[in-house]
Amino acid sequence: MNNMKIFLAVLGLFVYQCQTFSQASNYTGTWVLNLEKSKLEFPPKGLTTSIFIIKQEGDKFALTRYHIFGDKKNKISFKMMADGKTRRVKILFKGKLERKGNNLQATLWRKNFLNIVTYKFGHNHNEFIADEVFTGRPNNHHSIWVFDREVPGTQNSLIKK
Repeated sequence: MNNMKIFLAVLGLFVYQCQTFSQASNYTGTWVLNLEKSKLEFPPKGLTTSIFIIKQEGDKFALTRYHIFGDKKNKISFKMMADGKTRRVKILFKGKLERKGNNLQATLWRKNFLNIVTYKFGHNHNEFIADEVFTGRPNNHHSIWVFDREVPGTQNSLIKK
């Protein structure tokens, strides 16, 4: 009887771990660029910081990105579905979002433009990485954007202006 209890306990733990590890990563949160950790081949001229706000529910992914240049900010938002299907994104682009293991890979393209970004966690779930490979004008580049999770309950004053 004791062996059966031990077996059931080990089996339960195994099933729990399989469910935990098989769950897709959720990147929901406000992420602030860490310029010291990032490796940007051609950073936007005058960039002082960048903030990503991500809302993810299952396969629905919405990203609002703010590039901040001193007192000025540049905002872009897009929504994608992580099902690997090609769709129109922001009228000008075709794009798709797909799961690659625990990561998400967004691909946007049009004539003379290709941007592939792999989204993943860094050392822990408070570090977010956008590994970007861009082909087009003005420069092809491979940049690694590293972001730190903003502490819940605080509002980033940089995007409230």
